[in-house]
Amino acid sequence: MPVYTGQINDGGMNCTRPDLLDKWMKRNDGLWWKAKFEIVGKHKDPKTAAQLGYYWGLLQPEIWEQLVRDGHTITIEAFGKQIEIPFTADSTHEMLTALCGHVGDGGKAIRLSDPDMGIGECMKFIDGVLNIAADLGMNMDGLKAKRPELGE
Repeated sequence: MPVYTGQINDGGMNCTRPDLLDKWMKRNDGLWWKAKFEIVGKHKDPKTAAQLGYYWGLLQPEIWEQLVRDGHTITIEAFGKQIEIPFTADSTHEMLTALCGHVGDGGKAIRLSDPDMGIGECMKFIDGVLNIAADLGMNMDGLKAKRPELGE
């Protein structure tokens, strides 16, 4: 049996793919059916492409460049050795995630790639990243001018 998901709005059920549900119902016209409903989560507006573009296209690369310009490094300690390595794009993102990603309920850590991160949590994450940019002495007017607002 197929599984269809949807959302309850204004006392009615809205399927995420009504075209598939309609096709299934037409294919099974005249047959008896039984439905079991399961609540899979509360509604959250999803993070937006503008938010992700702002982070990946501006904030993360600019912060990475600033970290390298300032000579910041990452300390790696393993097997009795300790070395300093320069920041990379990936390590910059991991650092920002570790420092700014505690935006879930009760401070729960959520990754930017998590589909459960909503628009509000993403804005909190971005605001945390902007605080780090400010701590690095970056041009906040330029960075904040491009910050997407809720709903963009």
